[in-house]
Amino acid sequence: MASGILSTAVSGLMAFQRSIETTSHNIANVNTEGFSRQRVESVASLPEYTGSGYIGTGVEVTNITRSYDQFISGQLRSSTSAFGEVDGFKSYATQIDNLLADPTTGMEPAIQSFFNSVNDVANDPSSIAAREVMLIEGDSLTHRFGMISNRFEELKGQVNSDLKSMTDTVNSYTVSIADLNKRIAADIGRANGQQQPNDLLDERDNILNKLADLVDVSVIPQANGMVSVLMSNGLPLVMDGLASTLGVKANDFDPSQLDVTFTDIRGQEQDITDRIKGGKIAGTLRFRAEILDPAQQKLGAVAAAIAIDFNAIHEAGYDLDGTLGGEFFKFTGVPEVPAIASPTNLGTATVTAAFGANSADLNTSDYLLELNGGVYTLKRLSDDSSINLTNTGGVLTASGSDVLPGITLAVSAGALNGDQFLIRPTYQAASNLAMNITDPRKIAAATNLDTDGVTVIAGPMEGDNRNALSLANLANSTGMFGGTASFQESYGQIVSKVGGLTHAANISASAQQSLLNRATESRENLAGVNLDEEAANLIKFQQSYQAAAQAISTASTLFDTLIGAVR
Repeated sequence: MASGILSTAVSGLMAFQRSIETTSHNIANVNTEGFSRQRVESVASLPEYTGSGYIGTGVEVTNITRSYDQFISGQLRSSTSAFGEVDGFKSYATQIDNLLADPTTGMEPAIQSFFNSVNDVANDPSSIAAREVMLIEGDSLTHRFGMISNRFEELKGQVNSDLKSMTDTVNSYTVSIADLNKRIAADIGRANGQQQPNDLLDERDNILNKLADLVDVSVIPQANGMVSVLMSNGLPLVMDGLASTLGVKANDFDPSQLDVTFTDIRGQEQDITDRIKGGKIAGTLRFRAEILDPAQQKLGAVAAAIAIDFNAIHEAGYDLDGTLGGEFFKFTGVPEVPAIASPTNLGTATVTAAFGANSADLNTSDYLLELNGGVYTLKRLSDDSSINLTNTGGVLTASGSDVLPGITLAVSAGALNGDQFLIRPTYQAASNLAMNITDPRKIAAATNLDTDGVTVIAGPMEGDNRNALSLANLANSTGMFGGTASFQESYGQIVSKVGGLTHAANISASAQQSLLNRATESRENLAGVNLDEEAANLIKFQQSYQAAAQAISTASTLFDTLIGAVR
């Protein structure tokens, strides 16, 4: 009898010790990221049959389990990925919005101040002081364009740096997951599949959540305890104990822009920039495609239109010395419009592009010039529409009713079918804008025609302001984008577009933050450690342990009594 009581009490003592140890482990990890509370599972031992019936033999600990739900974990990863994308997009968009809308850094005050100075020259064309102010305001205008363009380039560099950092982090996560896969499978195999390595599973789930913050992933459990991790585009990041890698490489046409690459476990690389969905990497790429590049292109269009239209009128006027006016603005760098050959071109041809004389035809898209079947086409990348071209002695002109986007194109001999050239009409225009004159007397405020519009006037025309009036009237001209917008209105469209996208991003971020909070709360309700509950369990298991110890003491007393009676 004593031995039966002793063995039963010892089994309880061991079970309650495991419970106390597990509760202590929960309390110790209350602030450990990703930790799931654990519980001891126990069953009654097989009873022994006696003539008086079945006698219980105590308790057995069968497993130590963690609080886990696959659906809740998947929902948390999905919410983390969705929030990561909109939050990454929003943080970048806010920087552009603050830059463009700020009166101290935006273009609208600079454009207005410049044309005010042109009006002042028109009011007093012989005033050297007014002309000096016009040159100063013109220089300020070009510097403002350059400042905003430089800020865009800085953000482009920041995007590149962040993409490099995030892809490196993804690779560290995938390597860790692959390593954990092998360790988990080994531990499960050691236990013949009966017990789970809870802490390793928590560690892997935590890394999966961090990975989901950077890129959207799907997690597929395997029978051996491993998981396969796939990107939303179906590419495998982790397969059992092997990990693929993400990386960055310079864009073929623009080395200053980094694209995202995927290299599988066989070492084969592919560009997946346009195929990444979810997470901060996708949000960063979406910001570059939807806000940064379009804003830089449209800012360049405004700068180019001002230069083209202002120069056209200024070149037709005359300065204080009666000399024909030259260009007021200039574009630095040759050629004015980048025309970049694809590194895969087999031919030796080069393309030269420059701004034309009509700003109304300017478009903010990039273009791809292609030679196929001996015929050149110009594809607008913003909507994939094409312009058919005619090649006349190396000069490319639009065929039929098509119109070139405010540029001229020329191609040298040596092109082969399949050759491509990226044309970026307005992308660098804002940074290339500069003043062409520094002498106030060279401002062409006059015309060389008498008031009858026929008689040509020779010599100085100090009091004539008719050309200056034409220049000043450009402020109200709606010649941009097919005659639909003025310079300031065009810039206002940039501010409005960026502001609208930023506002929408803020709303989306708030909504996704709420969904993420709910998913996190659901996970915490299921798996989080509650100190009050654990403290109560600790008292309960302590008392149970003490009771089992008392049963052992009782068994010892009974055994001593029995021995004494035998003697």
